Amino acid sequence: MALSEHFSALDHAGVVPILGYPGLNSEGATVKECLHNPELHAKIVRKTLDHFHPDAALPLLDLTVEAEFYGLKPEYTDREPPQLRSFISLKSWVDEKPDGSRIPLMVETARLISNQISKVPVGFYVTGPFTLAGQIVGIQNLFMGLIKDQESVLNLVNSCTATIVDYAEQLKETGLDFLVIADPTPSLLSPRQFNDFAKTPLVNVVNAFSGESILHMCGRSGHLLKQMAETGVTGVSIDENIKLATAVNSLPRKMVTLGNYSPTKLAFEKPDEIRRGVREMLSTVDREAQVVASTGCDISSSTPEVNIHTFIQSVKAYEQA
Repeated sequence: MALSEHFSALDHAGVVPILGYPGLNSEGATVKECLHNPELHAKIVRKTLDHFHPDAALPLLDLTVEAEFYGLKPEYTDREPPQLRSFISLKSWVDEKPDGSRIPLMVETARLISNQISKVPVGFYVTGPFTLAGQIVGIQNLFMGLIKDQESVLNLVNSCTATIVDYAEQLKETGLDFLVIADPTPSLLSPRQFNDFAKTPLVNVVNAFSGESILHMCGRSGHLLKQMAETGVTGVSIDENIKLATAVNSLPRKMVTLGNYSPTKLAFEKPDEIRRGVREMLSTVDREAQVVASTGCDISSSTPEVNIHTFIQSVKAYEQA
């Protein structure tokens, strides 16, 4: 069943928050343990689904998997996403991948959750090519390259695209229902730069997966909505700084729009504030729009469970006048 048909068939508004790291609490696991153990990762995804009841299943969001493929070393904390603290020079990176990549572990995780979950669509993340380029050389150095050395930037982005295309093709074979391409860094580009450096790589990833895909772009990407839709994705996931109604009115009517409650507010607001915030968010779009309530970015592991439950239950209970 297509995503739009799945969400349209629900007897409530669809809700798929970017929910992964709070699920660590179910097993008392650390981030590193989870991201290196497909069986544990899949178990946490299942328990998160059973505990919170979102309308689709997703793993933990990790934007270091593909960068590690280029030899970078993520730094781990126990509860939050891994981070990259060091980078490779734009001039000195090489298109030779070291052993020890976690991509096979992620592919196995995708296979397990696809096989073990059938009641909702199952998705998986990859990093967008331009974002991966920034992960490898550092965002500041990447944008300096756009000014001084565009050829090197293009070479790096092309290599990143090939890596992610291969990854997406492997994920396609696991039985996933959809792919989420997490590509926040292009939000810093102008529309012309997006067309020159980020759009075609995204199209190639979408085509490689050859199934339904969602483009998740954190940051101030409102000026890129038209170009985002032109990448061939099924839906667009937006950050909190874009008005939901603006996104819906800017995108093709058939396109699924996911957004866009603030994960920071979700972590610190009281349940009554969350209920009010959900009503305010959803009241700005009409019932005919293909809107799925989500969060603007991933939810912190420190977010109180009652707040997550309140968000999901408030969306499901919402009735448009």
